[in-house]
Amino acid sequence: MENIGAILKQRFEQIIVENEMLRAGFAALPYIVLRNTALSAGARLAYAVLLMYAWQEGSCFPGQERMAKDLGTSQRHLRRFLQELKDAGYVDWRRTQTTNQYRLLDVKTKLRKAKSRP
Repeated sequence: MENIGAILKQRFEQIIVENEMLRAGFAALPYIVLRNTALSAGARLAYAVLLMYAWQEGSCFPGQERMAKDLGTSQRHLRRFLQELKDAGYVDWRRTQTTNQYRLLDVKTKLRKAKSRP
């Protein structure tokens, strides 16, 4: 059995990214979120923005003003998108002294349910 590092290295060597912007970074959105039509497009994009911050820093604590600016929306709309994600069980957060600390929740149970559907 190959170790995961070797598998990932082989996989990345097979994908050649010519576009400089893509090489600068991207967020891989899980299909379970991307295909969840119960979520608005804004909520799905907000999840992608949270992933972007998490991959850059290893954790997620962006301010809502910054996130709204990245999404090109108001803070009010952002809060609505985040609440959608929380209600759907994809994210949670806790207030710190200066900003919120976001948690991207494990969606294994959602994956099992999606696989069991016809």
